Amino acid sequence: MIGTILLAALTASASGSSSTTVPFTLFDNRMLVQVTLDGNGPFTMIVDTGAGDALDVTPEVARRLGIATRAAGSIGGAGSGSIQVSLAQIPSFTLGALNFRNVPVLVIDLSRIRRAIGFPQLDGVIGYGTLRKYRVGIDMDARQLTLSSAPLPLPKTATSVSFNSNGGGLIHVSAAVDGVHGRFLIDTGDRSSLTLFRPFAQANDFYRDAPVRDAVTGIGIGGPVYSDVLRTTVSLFGSTISGVVTRASRDRGGAFASAGYDASVGTGLLKRFNIVYDYPDNEIYAWPSHFFGEPDRYEPLAFDQSGLHVEHNAKDPTIPASPLPPLPRHAVFGAGIAQAAGGVRVTLVVPGSPAAQAGLRVGDTIRAVGGEPTTSVAGFLTRIHDLHAGERVGVEAVREGAPLRLFAVLGTARNETDAGVVTQYGEIVVDSVLRRTLLTTPQGLSSPAPAVLLIGGIGCYSVDVATNPQDAYLHLTHDLARAGFVTVRLEKSGVGDSQGPTCRNVDFDAEVRGYAAALAALQRNPLVNPARIYLLGHSIGTVIAPGLAAVNHVAGVIVVEAVGRDWPEYEIRNLRRDLALDGETAPAADQALIEKAQCMQRLLFENETEDALEKSMPSCREHNGVYPVSAAYMRQVALLNIIEPWTRLNLPVLAVYGTSDFETEAPDHQRIVDVVNAAHAGTAKFVVISGMSHGLGRAGTPKDALRDAQGGTIEPFDADVSAAIVAWLRNSGPQ
Repeated sequence: MIGTILLAALTASASGSSSTTVPFTLFDNRMLVQVTLDGNGPFTMIVDTGAGDALDVTPEVARRLGIATRAAGSIGGAGSGSIQVSLAQIPSFTLGALNFRNVPVLVIDLSRIRRAIGFPQLDGVIGYGTLRKYRVGIDMDARQLTLSSAPLPLPKTATSVSFNSNGGGLIHVSAAVDGVHGRFLIDTGDRSSLTLFRPFAQANDFYRDAPVRDAVTGIGIGGPVYSDVLRTTVSLFGSTISGVVTRASRDRGGAFASAGYDASVGTGLLKRFNIVYDYPDNEIYAWPSHFFGEPDRYEPLAFDQSGLHVEHNAKDPTIPASPLPPLPRHAVFGAGIAQAAGGVRVTLVVPGSPAAQAGLRVGDTIRAVGGEPTTSVAGFLTRIHDLHAGERVGVEAVREGAPLRLFAVLGTARNETDAGVVTQYGEIVVDSVLRRTLLTTPQGLSSPAPAVLLIGGIGCYSVDVATNPQDAYLHLTHDLARAGFVTVRLEKSGVGDSQGPTCRNVDFDAEVRGYAAALAALQRNPLVNPARIYLLGHSIGTVIAPGLAAVNHVAGVIVVEAVGRDWPEYEIRNLRRDLALDGETAPAADQALIEKAQCMQRLLFENETEDALEKSMPSCREHNGVYPVSAAYMRQVALLNIIEPWTRLNLPVLAVYGTSDFETEAPDHQRIVDVVNAAHAGTAKFVVISGMSHGLGRAGTPKDALRDAQGGTIEPFDADVSAAIVAWLRNSGPQ
């Protein structure tokens, strides 16, 4: 609820407790909390990052409290008009365990907003003057508001974004709408998803294709807000969200006619995230809430005999009748990376790429891109994902201990080209956002062919890798296509061209939904024989594949480097094997296994936060660090009965194990085959490939493969796995 503040950020000082957590109600996309004023109440207040005062109250509240007011002129805000206000002081204001003394307040009439929106009760607004000293946590999932003087616990998957604020307390971040970057206000008092300020909308021609023209889209302290309404794609907090209902302001006065900012993000969009507003450190931390995948709906405002009101059941005129536009190709940097201390280590520089032209070398450690720290592989990918082809960005790196400042001009992603195959770049809708698919077919395909859906391993990597000819998934899918099979790869959420939350914020269930959507699209594809679709799972994909096969019609399942037992047992056995390969002593190995079991129990089953767990048990920092996904993802995996779906399959199964794999073991593959064959004799087959590592590369021994992984060595693809799969596919049924 953006307002022009008469005094610079009236502030409140709290006494007593240094933190509080209170419930809030979400009404018309506003957070409402209960407070007491001078011992009276409860009063209902909007929590508003777009208000600069400590506290606003209505004239009715001022009269009830019997406080003296003095006229203070008029102010403006959303809407083109203005409103008369007064100033006063309240002896005390209590929010949960926080008590504020001698609070300066702005007395403002909110009755017009209350009647138009239908608030059962609306007594005022809590703004920047109250929030400014705290870390303000908004947990949309639990419907809780926390104000704390101390840092709040954060999931490791939270995205950090720096914000700036003006003298009146309005906070803004860098964001983009339909690829146009700007300064976006963050306003929890705004019911809408996104409002484009008139000068910004005019300069970038956002009015041109709006299906709704000059409509009343809200009401602020300055009266009705007039806008065109359209749908856009927004890049915010490291995520890309499509189909956002967006107002392009037509107001000629008030806040939305200002050239000071470009747009305002309201709770219609903000509720898709759980957020911590760290006011003392000027940082926002955000991670998806359960609202993230919900479609945005435009509910018009209308006038009738009762006045202005929301038409909750009106037809949404902003929903496009035509299909969504295709995904554009993403920007590329041209370097392979791996996790390193203080950043990401360069493992590959593509000749002629932006990274090569910038002067990067293998072994350099990248610490920041475009001024944003890149402390993880996922963070680096997110940063590149948010940029555009042709942008010139600074790259802060370290080479042999010496700092480097380089510059790169980002290129456009190349399309795959390979002899005997054709790759088509498509998209599917997953959880209301578009995800990139790569459909590779035999060249000259003239009739429907059998198909294979690749379900890849754990982590945040791209399968759109035309510049990396050593990529194992590229090799495998192209080999299968040359043998006559259509293959499909699905890009992870927020990676490459894909929209959606950053990969690190996606849980296991959401990842499964993505592959289910890809399977459904494959079944409808005219190039594919729907009766001959196979699932090919690798690594964690071997956990997903049998579950999908159990509830969908498929011709068979292939698993390579598989998990065939419950996850906690798998991790313990895996760690013991890796410690032995590293030459660890028996007592030290057993101690590490004891600690690993404790860490898993507390993180995965008792749901402790990673920060709290690692603070009380520092050794868990190393054990938890092996997960390239969120704790929520791993908790869902840990609860799975991984072998159970295999008991429901009555179809051909191939399990492939490489003897140089240090991540899985032959007994798990044999167990899968035995479980399937126990119910349907001769259905499943076990194939062993000598010298193949977990990443489908060639390595002499598991110890060699472990050393390669630790050193970032790219192993040559083992074509024997392609040959084994093709031979099995050709023998598993009619082609």
